[in-house]
Amino acid sequence: MSLTAPTTSPWYVCFCKPRRESFALRKLEEQGYEVFLPLLTQWEKARDGWQKKQQVMFPRYCFLRCGRPGQSIAPIRSTPGISGLVTFGNLPATLDEATLEALRSLVEKQARAVDAGATPFRSGDPVAIADGPLKGMSGIVSAVAAERVTVMLSLLGREKPVAVPAAHLTLA
Repeated sequence: MSLTAPTTSPWYVCFCKPRRESFALRKLEEQGYEVFLPLLTQWEKARDGWQKKQQVMFPRYCFLRCGRPGQSIAPIRSTPGISGLVTFGNLPATLDEATLEALRSLVEKQARAVDAGATPFRSGDPVAIADGPLKGMSGIVSAVAAERVTVMLSLLGREKPVAVPAAHLTLA
């Protein structure tokens, strides 16, 4: 009698139809598969300021594994939103648990870093003023608040701190 630890099923790499990753994810979950779609959180400039937006880390790819013992991977290729499994010859591409957990950790760490700030600007960042009366000038961020960013600008031959709405700035 051998006392070996039960092995978990591998994670398969799924190739999705263009911009259908989230839809495919829902359909795979409905079939009982365990799925993972890594998303990156990024700052995006909108008309009224900066907003956080999520985008797929690997466009057209998601990861899945069987959710119950004996579950087949055959239905995956007929799942709406899925083009098929990534294969090497006749063998499906797989990831081990450690690699997938490293991906999860990376996604969580990146999301926490973006969530830590109210704007995408940090002290020392070079910025350009894209709107307002100082449009066209550039400087270095010296302080960041919720709505305004203090930028060191060279005005009349001297460095002056100027508070500028975050919505008026872009990273240089």
